[in-house]
Amino acid sequence: MSRSQAERQIILLSAGTAARRQAMSEQAEQLAAAVDWSRLLETLHYRRLLTALGPRILQLAGGHASDDFADALRQAMAAGRRQGVFLQLISQRVMTALADAGISSTPLKGPLLGEAIYGDPGRRPSSDIDLLVAPEQLQAAVEVVRDLGYEDPDDHVERRGLPQLHFALVHERGELPPVELHWRVHWYERCFARERLLPPPDAQADKWRPAPIDEFATLLLFYARDGFVDLRLATDVGAWWDALGARLQPGMLAELIGLYPGLARVLPVAVKVAERVVGIPTEHALGELPKLGLRDRVAARLANPNPRTSQPQLYADIGMVDALLMPPGHFSAFVRRQLLPPRAVLQERARRTQERRASSPFSHGARVLGRYGLTMTRLVRTPETLRLP
Repeated sequence: MSRSQAERQIILLSAGTAARRQAMSEQAEQLAAAVDWSRLLETLHYRRLLTALGPRILQLAGGHASDDFADALRQAMAAGRRQGVFLQLISQRVMTALADAGISSTPLKGPLLGEAIYGDPGRRPSSDIDLLVAPEQLQAAVEVVRDLGYEDPDDHVERRGLPQLHFALVHERGELPPVELHWRVHWYERCFARERLLPPPDAQADKWRPAPIDEFATLLLFYARDGFVDLRLATDVGAWWDALGARLQPGMLAELIGLYPGLARVLPVAVKVAERVVGIPTEHALGELPKLGLRDRVAARLANPNPRTSQPQLYADIGMVDALLMPPGHFSAFVRRQLLPPRAVLQERARRTQERRASSPFSHGARVLGRYGLTMTRLVRTPETLRLP
């Protein structure tokens, strides 16, 4: 095995649940003896995995880790804790302002999740604040956040007056982190987040948390929405399982799907992918559910824990997972979302990927369809994209 292969494998193994890491500790130590530690450090930095996986890799390495790696990890953890405290303070300030306006909100991801599942707010790096509010209160929430010194969002608004997922607000002077106000957590739901993730009127917002099954399902939906790409969200799922999985009874996810049939395809596939990538015990999580169909199995095959392709191709692969898992009646929404998005969406994507200019919706759609063809060719030629030692 080459050094680069060893690095990819130890990153993948360290993302697994505690049970998987323990079962493969001997292989992990062999990998640790083979890696280039400076290149491993660079890779973890680039993929924003250093603080989440670095402590695990040190534990698995059995004394093989370099001093430079350990020092860099300590510095990153200290910086992550400082950033986590800062984000928590600003998040609480925003949530208090929303509550004063009669708007309930729930933090999504971020340092609070990091503290709950990793035991340390510095383990999960974040640069913005994600809050969930009810869709009918979204516009009012935007006005509250604007009063705190944030600019008006420029996200594309659908016919019902809602963005696809959230409004993103940037601070006018750049002194505070961006705030994203979500009204849902996945394309396929309009009620799950509102009904299951927001505190009831009589709850203490600072102490309330969603039920474990709802929190678990939310992490799976985040992972699926990002097309099962890379390991940040998969690591969250595995860490959540280690911390809270014992609270789930077999079949609870099946019961949840019965209440929200739009999630009937995406959640089972996400669990199957999480089993393969990080070691979630599928039978416990799913209970009795039908076997995956052909489209579901293809979507699971697209899971890419160690991406080594271009950003446009990754976007296309994410869109293809969307196409494979969308519920009945969602085709036109999928086309608007992935193939023919509004020009404003393409301009924002071009800005993030540092392209010179945004393409037109039709040329974008043609290129995406071409990349879908490349993806299918890759699946036919490659029997399996995930390999553990």
